[in-house]
Amino acid sequence: MRHSPLLLLALALAVVSCTTAPAATNDQNTLRPRSNPIEYVGMTFEVPVTTDADFVAIVDPIFGPGAAAGTFVNEHEIHHGVFLTTMADSRTPTQAVVTLYMNPPADTHHMMRTILQVPVSFTYGAVYIDAVRAALATTASVVASGDTMEPWHLEYHVASPHGGDLVIQTEYASAHTVVRFRTAAPQTSLAPGMVNTPAFTGDPWETLSGTVFFELSRDEFSFFSNRAYGISSGALQNFQDFHLLPHDWLRLTVTPHLENQDVNVAFEVITVDGRRVPFANAPASVVAGEQFQENVFSMVDSMNAAEAATPGSSTPWEVPFYYDDPTGGGVVSVIAQGQHGVFSIAYAVASPARPLVDTDFVPYQGMVTIPDHIPTPQTCAQLGSVDALSGQFLIHFDASSTLRSSPNVPMPLAGPVWGSIYHAVDVTITGPVAGAVPVANIHFDRMDISAGPSTMEYTVDAVLPGGQQYQILGFMDTDGNADPMDPGPDVGDPVMIPIGGFPMQCAQQHITAEFALLLPAGV
Repeated sequence: MRHSPLLLLALALAVVSCTTAPAATNDQNTLRPRSNPIEYVGMTFEVPVTTDADFVAIVDPIFGPGAAAGTFVNEHEIHHGVFLTTMADSRTPTQAVVTLYMNPPADTHHMMRTILQVPVSFTYGAVYIDAVRAALATTASVVASGDTMEPWHLEYHVASPHGGDLVIQTEYASAHTVVRFRTAAPQTSLAPGMVNTPAFTGDPWETLSGTVFFELSRDEFSFFSNRAYGISSGALQNFQDFHLLPHDWLRLTVTPHLENQDVNVAFEVITVDGRRVPFANAPASVVAGEQFQENVFSMVDSMNAAEAATPGSSTPWEVPFYYDDPTGGGVVSVIAQGQHGVFSIAYAVASPARPLVDTDFVPYQGMVTIPDHIPTPQTCAQLGSVDALSGQFLIHFDASSTLRSSPNVPMPLAGPVWGSIYHAVDVTITGPVAGAVPVANIHFDRMDISAGPSTMEYTVDAVLPGGQQYQILGFMDTDGNADPMDPGPDVGDPVMIPIGGFPMQCAQQHITAEFALLLPAGV
């Protein structure tokens, strides 16, 4: 069911942004890209929720009334292999410290690794909980009445140069609600000598944001957007505590300041117990608003004309309108959009960025052993051969660390081997290209690489032209069921993956060919 009040969102315009922009100074801000290389690692996972109690159980120990009263959790598993610990911050009573851990599957010692540690405030935590609970209550009421609830999402975002990024997003869409965690380790430097050190300095910050969605007509958009700016005959009938149905928990007030050629757009959350909680506000100019209107009218008219001529022929379009007051009120962003003849508004708001007290730096804790000696290409003389215009491959076979650590690796890792040699240019990651013909075939009755590389070196009979790259593809028939007349791997057989090639430059070209993994089902 459509709700006209949604249109009204169009006037203030809004749907984007989880991150507020830096505060402006008296000088013009310089627009330039970041110049230094950085890196970070993250993860995203979801926790389904059905009731208000499900949601509260997840967030209360993080920054809710329970946490404010000292009820925390220690290594609580919130997703398979991901654990949450919360604790009081001894430096300030206004915030807590949230730590996420993970248990590396390959770590036989089961040592937990800290993947982020961030401060969170009880102030914004309380607003976030109030907003989500109000949205959940409204959603339950609308659905119980037999109506269809429009999508929405609300999120809390904290960013720390020392501890990482954490986004907690509650989203309702397609009749389902989830709490989504999106994490990122601290952004670290890739400058020489600075690996695994913080890439940025400064105070951590947190922000709140919300997005609601509506459908509307061209006329509805025109009326409500003009009314919002106070430039119609109903200029004195401004939006005051306007109910953004069906999102009745979010209210809009628009205050024109036409002497300044702008309006102030403000949002409040009505909590489940009737309190009013300010969420965000920002000014928007009437001249930018007028251009937004014209852009939307152009796109809607074009879409409607295309649909009238040939239903389904219109192409998707989008018109954004963004305005903010980063320190004074927050961010408002409206995106008008069209898809398959349907005109809708995505309306999003974000609170001002609130400073926090940072945690200690969280470095990556994994250990990567770099060999003292990295193999370098060897000359033919070093390989015990001579430079030649053609030659033969002499192969030692081995298994990758992935294959050896697989829980399904067959033992013994032994059996006959079949394969083919191709020009490297005739092979991609999916195998030989269409029409590719092998330059040689290989078959060895048995090899055993259970304890390491093959002790024997296998000679390929074919003499191949030098100065070219070759690729070897093959499999080991560990279960002994390959047809000798038409050999091919089946599920679970060790197979080679076409990564890189082998040069032919010596009369006897000594190489090591590696079985990469076990053939998966469906390949």
